[in-house]
Amino acid sequence: MQYNVAQLLKEPTGGVRRYALAEDIAQIDPDLSVLGPLVGDVQLMRTNSGILVTGELSTAVRSTCNRCTEPVAVALRFSLSEHFRPLTEVETGRYLRPDEFEGEADDLEDAALLISDHHILDLTEIVRQNLWLTLPMYPGCNWQGPGECPNLVKMLAELSDVRLLRDDSSSLDEEESVDPRWSALLALRDKTQGEH
Repeated sequence: MQYNVAQLLKEPTGGVRRYALAEDIAQIDPDLSVLGPLVGDVQLMRTNSGILVTGELSTAVRSTCNRCTEPVAVALRFSLSEHFRPLTEVETGRYLRPDEFEGEADDLEDAALLISDHHILDLTEIVRQNLWLTLPMYPGCNWQGPGECPNLVKMLAELSDVRLLRDDSSSLDEEESVDPRWSALLALRDKTQGEH
């Protein structure tokens, strides 16, 4: 995701380059499990003080469902809109100071938004940050309805079946091994459980 923008920097304001993107980003971040390439379109436009990059990008990552803790594929789509500034002037090679540009001081010093002194614009860090920002805070399985996680519903049904089997077998064992003097209390317990 590196672009040589030397020629674009020589053009007047409004000059544009468009690129179709299909990049393997498996190594973009060790904490992200990327499932596919980054695809989309980006546009680089010359501004009075640098290059404005805009685009629509998408990919998929593996995450964990917040409800059932099973692995889940999450599709990520995001819009890109960042302004990059050059470190050097194309024609002369002169270093360009941040105070020669418009914008917030923090943005002007952000290393991810600088065009290298060899006029290479690198989108890698900006894409990595946007992947993390786009990832849902609470990823979930494919929802079948409002608030329903199919894996969780299935797991709860299985747990309920196991509990019913356990309760049935334990009550039989209990009745066989209980001292007859306690039968009145057992009958009272069964009656109160039936009311709830």
